[in-house]
Amino acid sequence: LYLVAAGTGFRASALSNLTPADFDMDGGTVTLAARFNKSRRLKVQPLPADVAAALRPYLDGKPAGRPVWGGTWAK
Repeated sequence: LYLVAAGTGFRASALSNLTPADFDMDGGTVTLAARFNKSRRLKVQPLPADVAAALRPYLDGKPAGRPVWGGTWAK
């Protein structure tokens, strides 16, 4: 979570809504839907290579439609 926060600059509320489907590990990007972005625009953010490498095994097996980091921590 901290690696993605530092690597993307996304706010806590945006991070709490990211699902595995939002990550393009081959392209090295993460996409934030407009409804979760403060500017209300779709945001495609590049992931630093080291962040993508660390995140890849973490995302393996996570359900596609569920938040990667569930819970109420961002509320």
